[in-house]
Amino acid sequence: MKVYRHKKTGNLYLQLDEVKNCTNANDGQRMFFYTEYGKKNPMKFVREKSEFLEKFEEVNFS
Repeated sequence: MKVYRHKKTGNLYLQLDEVKNCTNANDGQRMFFYTEYGKKNPMKFVREKSEFLEKFEEVNFS
């Protein structure tokens, strides 16, 4: 799993998985399933992969 920073807010998120949208209108669309990083009872989100990669940057903690 990778950690990403939202470019506008600076908030951190953990990518949980890459998933496929199976609704009729967007069947096959690649999505990122992610959650707030480091929070107790974090919210979970899904966003189109291309949009996610535009708005977030990977964080390396090394």
